Amino acid sequence: METRIRASTFVSLTLFCATLAAQQPDYYQAVAPTAASYILAGGAGPNVAASPMCEAPCGSCNDCCQDACCPDCLGFCETITESIFGHPDPCCWCELPFYTLFSEGWRQPWVPSPNGSGGAPRQGWINAADGNMYRLNFLTFAQAFKSNGQSDAYLAAYTLYTPLSRRLLLITNVPFNMYNSVGSGQPTIEPDEPVAATTQNQTTFGDVSFTPRVLLHETQDLSITFDVTILTPTGGRPLAGKTALVPTVGFWYNLAGGWVVRGGIGDFIPTDGTPGEALISQLAIGQTITDHDALLGDFTYYVSAVANSPLDDGGGATSVTLTPGMRTHLGYDFYFLAGMPVPVTERRVGDLGMIFWFMKAW
Repeated sequence: METRIRASTFVSLTLFCATLAAQQPDYYQAVAPTAASYILAGGAGPNVAASPMCEAPCGSCNDCCQDACCPDCLGFCETITESIFGHPDPCCWCELPFYTLFSEGWRQPWVPSPNGSGGAPRQGWINAADGNMYRLNFLTFAQAFKSNGQSDAYLAAYTLYTPLSRRLLLITNVPFNMYNSVGSGQPTIEPDEPVAATTQNQTTFGDVSFTPRVLLHETQDLSITFDVTILTPTGGRPLAGKTALVPTVGFWYNLAGGWVVRGGIGDFIPTDGTPGEALISQLAIGQTITDHDALLGDFTYYVSAVANSPLDDGGGATSVTLTPGMRTHLGYDFYFLAGMPVPVTERRVGDLGMIFWFMKAW
């Protein structure tokens, strides 16, 4: 049976899977009481000297900024170097609201954002939009199980989150091995869509993507970001070899306690003249239920919904996937994440999927 690959689904899952989830290191001391199990407290990260408990995050940078925290005298290269290699003090964090978008944060080195007022850490989940700024890298392994005599599909990828300042981040995603038809973060197999066809399995290097991210707004409980994913044709057709732009808005919000709701919406726009424009919508909710230093530290369970709606005439029906998942801290800023994408519509990316992330923050 022929296997057909849809470019819109490829980048939708690039956007909301491999390049949109992460977990920052445990720099930030919890600002809420720690009596309940869902209130998290962290120690110093691997390259950061332990800092005293922050009584509360600051409001505007102008309210609490000291020269050591907000060195606006830094040049562009100095800000980048300090953001990537520096030892950030979490007590230097301050709010960056919308109205300071063009005046604050661009020449301030990256610092980890605090837990929400309910204690929820700013963490990343598989198949869920970030809405945050991180400093980390991780490996992805994914498999899609198929029926009807088709072979399974596999993906191996490497993703790097590189902060350049408090306002600007660069995400680099490298799918270094794709077997049959897989996309960054989740296999994509769609036998109903005649976009590209192959009658045999294929192993290839994937399409590398670069995603500049801008922090539009950040308070203790709410973060909003704007991304533009740039997909480059570094892989072999028909699985890869595509070019596209994906502008996206994402958010993260601490509802109460360990509960978080997050989501995003983006538009996959092919730039190589091929069809496949699609609206990508995502919403997720989850809860962190253990302390950071527990046996399964920062253990979080969640469920995410991703909808891929073709915008081209004759593009087909919307596909919807639900992903129950989990994340836990393994120690020394290493994390393990797992998700199981389950299609709920006839148009689907496989009968069942499994995704694993092995992550290190610094």
